[in-house]
Amino acid sequence: MTEAELTVEIEKMIHNRLVDIATDEIGTGLCVIVAHARVRLHLEGRDLVTFVHRVIAGLVAGGATPADDRLFSADNPQGLAHFGADTPREVADGIVAAWVAAGMPNPEWGDWRFNSPENRAWLDAAAAS
Repeated sequence: MTEAELTVEIEKMIHNRLVDIATDEIGTGLCVIVAHARVRLHLEGRDLVTFVHRVIAGLVAGGATPADDRLFSADNPQGLAHFGADTPREVADGIVAAWVAAGMPNPEWGDWRFNSPENRAWLDAAAAS
């Protein structure tokens, strides 16, 4: 895959996942991003890492915030993750570093999710009802 083709696929993925976040309160997950890259685009190694990093940075730039089930606690009931000043690059760097350190597995739902603050508020209100 050429750099130009990869860029087109990344831009499509960011757009489609931001639409998902805007139209479905569940949001999207790292599992969706990695599965798409591996299964549909046949990416591995450096190309896979680049794809995942750039998609995450694009989601964050589009307003998504990351959460991980492993971060849930009494002090963090939504499992939100913070990386430095939470810039798109810092968030992508942090999530990708953790994923690569774990051996680049196929993530499970909940390992890293991306959603909007509005959707999280709606989900919290629904859970409290």
